Amino acid sequence: MVRRGNRLFKRKKWRFLTVASKHDKLRVPIFESAGRGCKIPLLKTLMSSYCTNDCKFCSFRAERKAHRERWNPVQLANVTFKVWKMRQISGLFLSSSVDRGPNKMVEEQIEVASLLRKRGFTDYIHLRLMPGTDYDLIKQSVQLADRVGINIEFPSAEHYNDMKIFLDFKQDIIKRVRLLAREIKKAQEHDKCKAGLDSQMVVGASNETDKEVLDIAEWLYNKMSARRVYFSAFEPVDRTPLENKPAENRWREYRLYQSSFLIQKYGFMRKDFVLDNKDMLSLKYDPKHIFASKNEISVSINTAPFEELVKVPGIGIETANRILESRALGARFKNMKELKNVGVIVKRAAPFVEIDSRQTRLSQFG
Repeated sequence: MVRRGNRLFKRKKWRFLTVASKHDKLRVPIFESAGRGCKIPLLKTLMSSYCTNDCKFCSFRAERKAHRERWNPVQLANVTFKVWKMRQISGLFLSSSVDRGPNKMVEEQIEVASLLRKRGFTDYIHLRLMPGTDYDLIKQSVQLADRVGINIEFPSAEHYNDMKIFLDFKQDIIKRVRLLAREIKKAQEHDKCKAGLDSQMVVGASNETDKEVLDIAEWLYNKMSARRVYFSAFEPVDRTPLENKPAENRWREYRLYQSSFLIQKYGFMRKDFVLDNKDMLSLKYDPKHIFASKNEISVSINTAPFEELVKVPGIGIETANRILESRALGARFKNMKELKNVGVIVKRAAPFVEIDSRQTRLSQFG
């Protein structure tokens, strides 16, 4: 773990399980994913770590000397099923480097997922597809997986050129995300799909701004109905062109996650965020608090609708719903102590709420 300020940034937690296969013993990577307040163990791996691309930031770039491995689809399906039956995992997260072309790699990913489903694997499967994947393969992946994603990585063609990612940003990335979103929506309308869409972006490797990153996040959530947008703070890798570039401040990753959730769940738009003269978020302050302060919001606890309540710092979605439920039963909040009892974080909320037309003060709490 890395401690920054008063918060704890947790590094990703991995463990490795040795599993006997037909010919040898395999060291299986299990990732402890966090979800809904609990840890979810996933077999998380690449179909192949061989790559034909030479992206400047990547440890698997073609020109870098590194240990490489490649799964056989049948072998990976067998190992995944065995570990699942041992109750060591609750799902599979499968991605890949671009080895032997994008369609070939996605075909192998689909083969793994198909073999698992045929054998009775009922748990979570997450497929990360390759840029430029053909439409028919996108369609097949949606029919098999619980989550399907295509990594956007950077917010524009300019940054792709900077990172030496030799792809057509509009055709290989944006068009494929659109196709994936359309296919998921079409399948959902016919009750044949439980898949959701996600993506990931690297921050700090190129000179991308938070404005650009949040523009893409807003598009993914509001236009593509994405379930999740992930952010990964850049960390330099030895023997790459960026090995001497400083690691990105992990507070930036954290603030982008906060902002992303505000877009996804709280109705914020990119234009709502307060950015500095370099189009960056504050690393020091919570973006919701900055929004409330700049706009001098003052929300009436006893009359405000849900959309206004959740804009108040210290009031989340569950708390806003509890306030509305209490009001529906005839309750009227008279002081901050009563708000604390329904889950309001009063120190954050006090400057921005009114009770019976009176601006609240912390002195009212006690």
